Amino acid sequence: MRIAIPKGRLQDPALAVFAGAGYDVPDDADLKTRRLVFDRSGIEWIFVKDCDVPVYVEHGAADAGIAGLDQILEHECTAYQPVEFPFGRCRMMLIAAPGAPPLTKVATKYPRITRQFLDARGVRAEVVPLGGSVELAAVLKLTSHVVDLVETGETVRVHHLELQDVIAEISPRLIVGKTFYRTEPKIVRDLIARVEAKL
Repeated sequence: MRIAIPKGRLQDPALAVFAGAGYDVPDDADLKTRRLVFDRSGIEWIFVKDCDVPVYVEHGAADAGIAGLDQILEHECTAYQPVEFPFGRCRMMLIAAPGAPPLTKVATKYPRITRQFLDARGVRAEVVPLGGSVELAAVLKLTSHVVDLVETGETVRVHHLELQDVIAEISPRLIVGKTFYRTEPKIVRDLIARVEAKL
């Protein structure tokens, strides 16, 4: 079995879940190397950017993984989502600078979700894809609004921005590829049971 782990803020809690479920996961010494693939007790652990986990699982390069709902929705991933995790929860929100003009231009790391949100409300606005520091687009008036994840709201407060609308409640999920689910049901059931037992 090959499991995709997201690098970044979800990496440590994801590994803790699998370790707690009795899996032999890569340790800190392993993770300090530049390697991205580790074989432990017959399980291959791959470490990829969070936005790539749904892609690897959807296309069968990984059998399972942990991905945020934001990435699952943005990539329109159809993998099964049997377990929702309690850690890493946040909200995807529409954010604006104080006194921003009407919604005409939105910066985001999530162009597909943002377009769907705008279309559902009948709002015609330009979507500007960015790779990082999305809030800066509103601060520097590159765009009137941004769509981004909000966990504590500290970044929004520091930059004197306004939270306007919740687009989605986001949480990490265990995702399992459809082919793997169909061809290895016993392994999948065991994986789900072991992970759920530790939540």
